[in-house]
Amino acid sequence: MTFVPKTATPPIESVFIVGFLIHVGILYPGFMCYDAVNQILEAREGVFSDWHPPLMAIFWRFTDSIVPGPAGMLLPQLGLVWFGTYLVFHAFFKPYGAKVAAPMLCVLLFLPPVFGISGAILKDVLMWGALLTAFGLAGHIKSHINQSARFTLLLFSLTLLMSWLAILLRHNAFFATMPILGLAIHRLYPKTGLLGMIRTAVSGAAIAIAMFAATGVINDRLADRHTHPWVANAAFDIAGIIKRLDDKNQQQVLFAQLASALNSRGSVEPLLKAYTPMYWREIFRTKPPTLELPTHSMESQIHGFESLSDQQRQALHTLWFQSILAEPVLWLRHRLAVSKYVLGLVAEVNWSPVMMAKEFPIDLEPFYGKHPQATKLQEQIETGISRLIDYWFFQPWPYFFSAICIFFAVVFRPVAAKIEIICLISSAILHESSLILAAPSPDYRYSHYMVFCTLLSVLMLARPWMKSHHS
Repeated sequence: MTFVPKTATPPIESVFIVGFLIHVGILYPGFMCYDAVNQILEAREGVFSDWHPPLMAIFWRFTDSIVPGPAGMLLPQLGLVWFGTYLVFHAFFKPYGAKVAAPMLCVLLFLPPVFGISGAILKDVLMWGALLTAFGLAGHIKSHINQSARFTLLLFSLTLLMSWLAILLRHNAFFATMPILGLAIHRLYPKTGLLGMIRTAVSGAAIAIAMFAATGVINDRLADRHTHPWVANAAFDIAGIIKRLDDKNQQQVLFAQLASALNSRGSVEPLLKAYTPMYWREIFRTKPPTLELPTHSMESQIHGFESLSDQQRQALHTLWFQSILAEPVLWLRHRLAVSKYVLGLVAEVNWSPVMMAKEFPIDLEPFYGKHPQATKLQEQIETGISRLIDYWFFQPWPYFFSAICIFFAVVFRPVAAKIEIICLISSAILHESSLILAAPSPDYRYSHYMVFCTLLSVLMLARPWMKSHHS
């Protein structure tokens, strides 16, 4: 009898390592857009603003001294995404069939709606990696079985840390962190029944709110220049209300208060013509301008609204809330109009669903320096994906409505291990819903996290199928 020796099977971790190396190899050294160039300019100057997360610019200052340019951020950015993906696999997929689940998770990261912006140096991509890692860490908390109390506490602390990192990178990430923190608390102190789940959800929300409040204090301390980005949202909301007022006198009165707070003047008529729910800056683009952005506010380095006095900002802040309280229906109509653009429910395509070499702002090259030329492979990929952006799968709305359907399907039907699916899909829904309150434009990158989570939830629903094929 002849015995044929078995060939050694490579460890499943190699699938994720190879996937990470391919991902980096395709996208190296990373791609720069306006936001990225502004951040690296701040990093190199060592003077940080709060228009973008100062923590990211501070970290980039460190990596830029080692690996200049986008590569110093691309590696940790994609590293966080792939590490989070591996943690999610190990926590939620491995028991259902590693040989099937691991390749499918890796393929997910290369799907065009996910892959298209993953090489751009963006706070949105870093936030995605931080949230994914937090979700994976939460899945490893197993206090109810043989896991040491010290290790359980370490996992819970790391989940808190990664959730907080996501909020430090994007303020509205705190909506997405609430269900993830709820999952971590549930696995730390398992509760059954509706009341137990409510307690867990409330606890997660309370921690997220505390992190959000602390983030404001930290960003205020880290920032050397305070640009007051909230002013853009305030002006946008007030302009949306003005547009929808029926009384011309009311429109002019509210406009006069808005203009005064922004150190501007003029008539309401140009604003009414310029306003669109698609983009907040359109109200500042009237010619001649009636609402004027401060000098150099959006040029090589963003100075935002720092030139406004404390009195003007306080007046605008008060006017913002008074306008919403006085006309909540008009404000809601404005925000719903904005959300139609964000979800891709209007004819215009969402902004930048593919962010690669063509996104580099040539006008900022004198300040930044020569940007790396795209490889032929990158050009081919960018061209190929760009041809797809008009199709439905590059619009956020199918994923958002699918996420809602998945949520109710899992809540009201017996699905194995459904708590993690509920938390993941709730994170996606809450994050996308926050755009109704705060989105200033229809950037695809705002919805990118929700798109990924919806696709990941579908994979999680398919775990019984994976198990049957594995066996």
